[in-house]
Amino acid sequence: MLRFILLSCIALCPAWVSAQLPPACGGTATVVACEQVCISCNFDGYFGSTEGYPSGSATGFCGTIENAQWMGFIAGAIEATFTITPSNCSNGNGVQVALYEDCTKPPIACDKGQEKGGNKPVSIKASLTPGHNYFLLIDGYAGDQCDFSVSVTPKEAVYEPPLGMVQSEIIGKTEGCPGAVFTYRVPPVYGASAYIWDGPPGTLVNGEPVPVTVLASQQGNEVQVTLGTQSGNLCVQAANSCRRNPPCSGSLFVRILDDSHRPVLNTDTVVGIGCIDGTARLHVEVLPPVNYLYQWESDSTGNLLSGQNSRTARADRPGDYTFTATAVETGCSSSITIHVGEPELPDFGEIFIRHISCYGENDGYAEILSVSGGTPPYLYALDGGPFENVTQFRRLTPGEHFLTVQASDGCERDTVITLLEPEDLVLDLPPDITIHLGEIIALWNSDALSDPSRQKQTWVSPPLSPEMLCDTCRYLPLTSFRYEVTVLDSNGCRASDARIVVVQTDRRVYVPNVFAPHGTVYENTGLRMSCGPDVALVRTFRLFDRWGRMVVERRNFLPSDSEVLWDGMLNGERLPPSVFTYVAEIEFIDGEVETFTGDVTLVR
Repeated sequence: MLRFILLSCIALCPAWVSAQLPPACGGTATVVACEQVCISCNFDGYFGSTEGYPSGSATGFCGTIENAQWMGFIAGAIEATFTITPSNCSNGNGVQVALYEDCTKPPIACDKGQEKGGNKPVSIKASLTPGHNYFLLIDGYAGDQCDFSVSVTPKEAVYEPPLGMVQSEIIGKTEGCPGAVFTYRVPPVYGASAYIWDGPPGTLVNGEPVPVTVLASQQGNEVQVTLGTQSGNLCVQAANSCRRNPPCSGSLFVRILDDSHRPVLNTDTVVGIGCIDGTARLHVEVLPPVNYLYQWESDSTGNLLSGQNSRTARADRPGDYTFTATAVETGCSSSITIHVGEPELPDFGEIFIRHISCYGENDGYAEILSVSGGTPPYLYALDGGPFENVTQFRRLTPGEHFLTVQASDGCERDTVITLLEPEDLVLDLPPDITIHLGEIIALWNSDALSDPSRQKQTWVSPPLSPEMLCDTCRYLPLTSFRYEVTVLDSNGCRASDARIVVVQTDRRVYVPNVFAPHGTVYENTGLRMSCGPDVALVRTFRLFDRWGRMVVERRNFLPSDSEVLWDGMLNGERLPPSVFTYVAEIEFIDGEVETFTGDVTLVR
C-alpha cells in the first residue's frame, strides 16, 4: 500500500459520460468535498494523515467535521468492513469515519470515534451493491492531526467487479410515429451503476435529448423514450465509473412511420348545443379499426360532461373540442377539432341592481327590465332555483348571483350579477383612560372612524356635543363619565363606540417640611408650595410660630414652583431655626374646598 497526497479529481481525473457518474482515479485520491471525489477501481487500503485538510461539510454525519478528507471506490462485493487505525495523533483523540452512497443523503454507516481515543481503531460495516460507487470520509476527532491506515475486509469488496454485458436486444416497440412515447428496457446488468442510452437525433430519453446517462439507482435499465423523426438504432450500454460496455452493446432498430400510418378521422366539425337537454353530442369515426386510445380536450370556454376517453362525448358549453386517437401498437395519432356553437338563445337586456345598503345586511335588489332574442314568453331562475314568471328578486345577499332566462323552446341564457357590499363602518374610540383632575383629554381623532369620508351625521351622548369631536378639540372633565358616539353615512349605515373616562380626585398639594433660606440648593432657599392642575385657587395660606404668632399670611393666589411664600424673615430680621405650622385653605377646579395643615422646619 502507498501513501498518497491530496489530489483534486476535478483537475486531475478524466471526464466521464455524465456529471452523475464520478470519474475513475489513477489510484486512490483524497479530496476535501464529497462532490469532487473520483473513484478508485482497486482500493487496496490507504495510508494518510488528517493534517492539512480544511473543515468541510458532510450530510447527516454522526459527529462534527473538523478536517475531513474523502476518497471514493467501486464496490465489488455485497458487504465490507472498513477499519481505520490512527497513529502519531497530536492530541490523542484519534479519528472518526463514515461511508456514503449519496453525497446529499446521510451516511449508510458511521463511527464518530471518542475523546482520547488515541490509537484505538474505528471501524464500520456496511452492505454494498457491486458496481455502485461509495464515498469514505475520514476526519480527525475534534480536529486531531493523526497518521492513519485504512484496511478493508474482504479486500475484494473494494475491487472493481466484473461488469456484465447488457442484453443485445432492447425490449420495446420496433416502430412508431414521431412523438410516440414508449417504454424500453433491458434486464439489470451485474456491476453496472448506470446505463447510457442513445438514439437518432431528436430522440428523448426520460424527456432529455440523447445521449442520456441514467443511474441504476434511478432504474436506469428502464426508460421512457420519445421517438424523433428519424429511423435508427436505439442503443444502450451498461457502465460504472471504471468500465463500460462498448457503445450500442444493446440495441433495437426503431422504424419511424410516415403520416400514412396515422388514423383517419371523420366527423362534423361544427355542431350546436341542443336547447332541450342543453348538450351537444360529439362523435368521431376512426379508421382503420385497430386498438386506439381516445382523448377529448376542450378549450378554456368548453366543458365536457362525459366520454372524455371514448369516440363519443357530450359537451354543454360552446367552444372548441379536440379529439385525439392514438394507435396503441404504433403510437401514431391524429387529432381533429369540433367547434360547438350556440343555438338562438335569449339574451338579457337591461338589469337594474340596487346594491347592499350596509355591511352585514341582505337587502340587495335586482330587476330584469328587458330580454331580447329567443322565443317568448320567458321564465327566470335565480341561483339555480325553479323557473318562474318573476322579474324582481329581493333580499339578495352580497356577492355573485346567477340569473337564467329560459325561452319557450327550452333555450337558456345565463348571466352573473354582482351585488356589492360596502366595507364595515367601524368606530373605534381611544381606549378607556384614567386621568387626574385637571388634565385635559381628546375625545376624538380622525383615525377613530374606518372611513372618515363616509361620515355624514354624528351623535354623541350628553353633555357632550358633536362640535366637541374634532382632532384639535380638548376637554377638561371634572368628574368621571362615559360617552358614546354614533356615526351615520349617507346610506344610514351606523357605527358606534363608547369610552369611559375616570377622573381621580386625589389632591395634589405639596409644602416642604424643611427649608434653608440661605442654603445652596435653589429649590430649598424659600418656602414654596407646589400644586397640581386640579387647584383653582389658594384662598388663604397662614404660617404660625410655635407660640401661635402668625408670621405669614397670603390670600387668593395661584401657587407656582418659582413663587416664594416666605423667605425666613420677619420685620426685616432673620428668624432663628425653628418649627412652624402652616394652614392652607385651597379651592379645586371641581368646586371642592379643603384645608391642609402641616409643619415646616426652618434651618440655618
